Amino acid sequence: MKAGYLLTGLIILIAGNFLFATHNRAGEINFNQISEQKILVTVTTYTKTSSVSADRDSILIEWGDGTSSNISRTNGNGFPLANNVKKNIYQSEHTYPGRGTYIISVQDPNRIDNILNIDPPNSVNIPFYIQTTVTLLNLQFQSPNNSVKLLQAPIDFACVGHIFIHNPSAYDEDGDSLSYELAVPLMEKNTPVPNYYFPNQIQSGLNNNISLNSNSGTFIWDSPQKPGEYNIVIVIHEFRKGVKIATTIRDMQIFVRNDCALNQTPFINAIKDTCIVAGMVLNLDILAIDRDTALRGSKIKIEAIGAPFFTTPSASFSPSTQYMNSPIQAKFQWVTDCSLIQKEYYTLVIKVTDNYLDTTGLSYLHTIRIKIVGPAPENLNSVSQNKSIFLTWNKPYLCDTNTLLFRGFSVWRKERSSLLVLDTCNPGLDRSNYTRIAYLVNQNNGNNYFYQDSLIEKGTFYCYRVLAEFAKLSSSNFPYNFVSSLHSNETCNSIAIENPLILNVDVKKTDAVNGEIFIRWVKPEPLQFDTILNRGPYRTAIWQSDDMLNWQEINTSIRNYPSFSAIQDTQFLHTTINTINKQYSYVVNINAVNAINHASDTAQNIFLKVSPTDRTALLQWNSKTPWTNYLYTIYRFNTTSQQFDSIGFTDQNSYKDIGLLNEVEYCYLIKSTGEYGIDAIEHPLFNNSNIRCTVPVDNRAPCCPDLTIKGPCDEIISSNPDKIINKLSWNNPNSTCSDQDAIGYRIYTLQAGQLTLLQEINNILQTEFEHTLNENTPTCYKISAFDKYNNECINSDSVCVKYCPFYKLPNTFTPNGDGQNDIFKPFPYRFIDRIQISIFNRWGNFVFQTTDPNIEWTGLNMAGNKLSDGVYYYHCTVYYTGPTVEGTTSETLAGFIELLSGKK
Repeated sequence: MKAGYLLTGLIILIAGNFLFATHNRAGEINFNQISEQKILVTVTTYTKTSSVSADRDSILIEWGDGTSSNISRTNGNGFPLANNVKKNIYQSEHTYPGRGTYIISVQDPNRIDNILNIDPPNSVNIPFYIQTTVTLLNLQFQSPNNSVKLLQAPIDFACVGHIFIHNPSAYDEDGDSLSYELAVPLMEKNTPVPNYYFPNQIQSGLNNNISLNSNSGTFIWDSPQKPGEYNIVIVIHEFRKGVKIATTIRDMQIFVRNDCALNQTPFINAIKDTCIVAGMVLNLDILAIDRDTALRGSKIKIEAIGAPFFTTPSASFSPSTQYMNSPIQAKFQWVTDCSLIQKEYYTLVIKVTDNYLDTTGLSYLHTIRIKIVGPAPENLNSVSQNKSIFLTWNKPYLCDTNTLLFRGFSVWRKERSSLLVLDTCNPGLDRSNYTRIAYLVNQNNGNNYFYQDSLIEKGTFYCYRVLAEFAKLSSSNFPYNFVSSLHSNETCNSIAIENPLILNVDVKKTDAVNGEIFIRWVKPEPLQFDTILNRGPYRTAIWQSDDMLNWQEINTSIRNYPSFSAIQDTQFLHTTINTINKQYSYVVNINAVNAINHASDTAQNIFLKVSPTDRTALLQWNSKTPWTNYLYTIYRFNTTSQQFDSIGFTDQNSYKDIGLLNEVEYCYLIKSTGEYGIDAIEHPLFNNSNIRCTVPVDNRAPCCPDLTIKGPCDEIISSNPDKIINKLSWNNPNSTCSDQDAIGYRIYTLQAGQLTLLQEINNILQTEFEHTLNENTPTCYKISAFDKYNNECINSDSVCVKYCPFYKLPNTFTPNGDGQNDIFKPFPYRFIDRIQISIFNRWGNFVFQTTDPNIEWTGLNMAGNKLSDGVYYYHCTVYYTGPTVEGTTSETLAGFIELLSGKK
């Protein structure tokens, strides 16, 4: 730090001699790893064109290994841009002594002058410093580490009172993960510039806020309040396999103009994010609109930049970047293939700019993230053979000819089928219940890829899905940057079904006493059921439980058969049960004479619960079944037709029926559609739930009003200092809330965490209230809205009155007994707890003391004798009823009092 201050002092001296030595606006450092220890570095700076004396045809670069070099500018004398900006490019190669992590940095003696948020107004004396951290990777196992390329220039324009959006449009050719953060500019390594203010801290206003999206890199400033030049720093981190391998610091400049008051920001209408399957053609329609065209005939231009234009195959964008009449219908097209598959999104930045200013105007940025995923393997099938399950799927696979990326297939397995929605933006199966059992499978017979699963148990249902796997290769053919495709269809099978299978647990009658549930099952396949090992005769029975703990055999379900082929009665109606309040679980048993038991998996009926709320019925249900229910149909009883009508579908276990009438009964049941996922087993399977009824009631509170308060500190009320009045106002929630049923308000005071009802207002149109405080104590308030059912919404946030203690003393009083100004007392005060005042004469002798804030001195001394006319002095410590916003709890007053008793 000391060295930094010495450097700053030296620069101040230099600046005094070179008045026009203002220079740097923005810049960053990029690199490419050429070999294990060698990199190519590109330094890009943006400087002030008119600063000729400070122009640099070469710059000093610190390599981070203890060495430095002067590297030359490679674009001649620099490329002049509009608005007194010049772009400079410097390049050089460097060889490091070994692999490791290094900080590459460049420091220049001075920035431009009058940057509003860097040590104002001394920014010209502050060094410009940028750096990039590079990690040299082992190229035998990984690809070279190439830094992120920032395609959007670090010079941008904003206008006072208008939202500003910027995105650096980062592109990483290695497909590494990126994250973004906002930081303070540096003047040297690990040394922030002095007195830095984030842009929204300069002349803050109601809408002056900044944010940076850590995933997309979009910076938003809503909205600049003061014209001038500002600098911000965006830091971009690169990760590979969760390890940070590079960090780039971009120091950028924003020009804020103040001549855009009559101009409106143009707008872009387009999607934000999209995910597509490799091989598809992505066509995006983009509409750019300028709302000022009709008023003053302005024109706009539309531009696109981003990673899709730097790939092979690359994207196209039309029309050309020329100013045109609004609206502009632009088209982005990208013919994709398997070489573009990667884990990270590609970023596309669309920019529209009007021509309101000389060389530019107001701009609007729209960022679109595009992910390209591998297609799903197709037509996955399974067969049971030789105590194994044999899987096959289509060959060719759409991407298996792309030898640069495609590595093979992975096989995933789970017990029992499950519904899995295909999510194009989230390929793979890592977040599913499937377990990977094989990796990089490439076996094929010319027509199909195949895999044989032998590690299985008899009688267990196994379900499979397949993924294609992609990765880049290092120079030594080690894969890196792995990514999976979308998942295939599911196929299920078993090498031997030796146990019965339940197909139905179907509620036929809903009743607390006489309820009925229909159970249907199938016996094992004869070829799978070993009748020699499991000798007859046979006994079948169904067991039930209503708590999954205590199981009972249903006596009426017991059947006896002399042979396996004689087993025919596989249906049973369970009667005289409580299907309103209980859920039942069932297991089917087949017992051989030699006591070998074959039991089915447990299956439950669908148990429906319904709860009421305002004009809404909330339905929830659950069941545990060995098959997968992939669709639920919701039925509601129609009192006109006297039957249940379908009102909706879902794949979830809940449903909300809205738009109902309060205090009217509605009855529901659920019908499930499911299957085991095995072609040999009957499908689909349909089962009904119990019937449940409910009566919607208004138990939902109205929307909360928003409270604002003007108190004695506000000018509108301070005209009456004798009273401490708080003026409360709020909005009518019925004007914005979907539930427009509020009928009144309740106002509460909040002190010491205790809510006390202050006032109930039964007129929903009254939105103001004045509270005159009886105590000299700051007060906080909460407000609620209530409806005719007394549902009440109390705003969680309390509003406290601005706290400004006031205590002032006069400098003259006349204790002559004429009834006017006979007593020395303060002006009307507020929020004062006590005082400690001492009054003394010109010789320093005390004549009066008190702790009473009202004082009420009658001109007598401590002994009760009348004092002579003259000037007296006081010292007064005033103690507040609480701390102010600044944290102070007291203040000290000192002054004089002129005592003039005169004559009666």
